[in-house]
Amino acid sequence: MSSAKNQNQKPKKWTEVYPYGTNEGAEEAKVFRALARHPKWSWRSVASIMSETGLTRQRVEEIINKYAKKCNPPLIYGKSASDGTNWAYWERVPEVLEKDERKISTKDKDNRIDSQMADFVGNLSSAGVKN
Repeated sequence: MSSAKNQNQKPKKWTEVYPYGTNEGAEEAKVFRALARHPKWSWRSVASIMSETGLTRQRVEEIINKYAKKCNPPLIYGKSASDGTNWAYWERVPEVLEKDERKISTKDKDNRIDSQMADFVGNLSSAGVKN
């Protein structure tokens, strides 16, 4: 796969990745609901997330870290604010996702090359050639 294709991969929805049915999952769901469903604010501070969820600062920061830094592509994005960092769920702020600025002809060429490389590597593997 080309690196441009990886950069433009759309993140999954939080409901597809959090550990449903566990205590940890229940806490993570509270944070995502605070980020994804607030009717007025897209960007939220840790303090506002703590207030809405009832979780400790440490737990909120652990969940944010898990989905902002350890998840690829990230589900939660941060931006600097005067009072610290504010956080947002990717569906509420789609502008944070990188745009693929390549021309359509370049995208097509890259896709064709990726496809040919995958076929070539597959043929080598089936012939018993090792890397």
